[in-house]
Amino acid sequence: MQTQFSQNYSDELSKNETNNVVHEIILLIMKWKKFIFVILTLILAISMVVSLILPNWYKATASILPPKQQDFLSSFSSTSVLRSLNGLQKFGLMNQNVGVYNYLAILKSRTAMELVIQRFNLIKVYETQDSSLEETLKELRENVNFEVQDDDYITIEVLDKNKNRAAEMANYFVEILNTMSIELATKEATSNRDFIEKRLVENKTALYDAEENLKIFQEKNGTLILPDEASASLKSIADLYGMKSKKELEVAVLMKTLSSDNETLKLLTLEIEEIDKKISSLPDVGLKGFRLYRDVIIQQKINEYLVPMFEQAKISAQKDMPILLVLDKAKPAEKKSKPQRSLIVLMSLLGGFVVLLSGIMTYEFLFNATALSQLKKE
Repeated sequence: MQTQFSQNYSDELSKNETNNVVHEIILLIMKWKKFIFVILTLILAISMVVSLILPNWYKATASILPPKQQDFLSSFSSTSVLRSLNGLQKFGLMNQNVGVYNYLAILKSRTAMELVIQRFNLIKVYETQDSSLEETLKELRENVNFEVQDDDYITIEVLDKNKNRAAEMANYFVEILNTMSIELATKEATSNRDFIEKRLVENKTALYDAEENLKIFQEKNGTLILPDEASASLKSIADLYGMKSKKELEVAVLMKTLSSDNETLKLLTLEIEEIDKKISSLPDVGLKGFRLYRDVIIQQKINEYLVPMFEQAKISAQKDMPILLVLDKAKPAEKKSKPQRSLIVLMSLLGGFVVLLSGIMTYEFLFNATALSQLKKE
């Protein structure tokens, strides 16, 4: 009961103190009202003049949609083994258009900025001190904005004192992006083509060596492994190797979350040991024949993937066509974007009033303190 009474009393005192402060501020305003009125009128006049002097800035916006297929490898995604990875599909990695961020990098690059500066003579337009390219670059970056929207399209916003130039600059950024994208894509495709061609040559050599080794083995041992026969006679061996790989993968995954004494891990380890025993009991000739035939099959499968990829890479390296879809071409703005003159005047008045009131309160405090000090001396 006593505690509640003390709390209520404390709240009442705090409320009274707040009321007293508000009352004192109102009294000060009434006392200095003429001075405050004159100063605020002066601030109003100055802020209005300044806001009228400030030049108008206009915003132009262009929007583009990058292609969904970013490179030639995307054409294989529908049949790629990556499609079977549920983890990628679960997190949306197969459909994410990550290429849009590459386009942002191009737009923000120094090369793109310098091309715009040269095209529109921005050193002169911005009246850059000492004709500094660095200062012009800095100012241009402050006047442009590139954003990726929710639907994976990119907006290019440009601010300029001339509304026609703002629109032309935004559209020129689109032109630069398209040109640079084609150049970079062509270089990348050429590099891919050269790499795949080199890998294809290596594959053909490896395939030839594997076929020769299998031929020599068959001639030496007087056996002939035909595709149909191999699929039947070597199926059991292939199944053993496949099962061992599967079990080893399961162990590797489970060891990340389970302790080594877990019953499931122990069981899988025993299964792998049993498979190893069966593999070790296989005849050497049969096992060697399987390995040689397996090498041939692997190289043939690699060749089946490399040949169409190489052909697609050659086509991609020869492409020279626009790859961006312009959703909205930038047009001259009908209304200015800034300055917001009414906001400038309002904020100037508010800021001026706060500073003025703080100054008056400080003056009153010092004046009263000095007067009280003199009375004590007397």
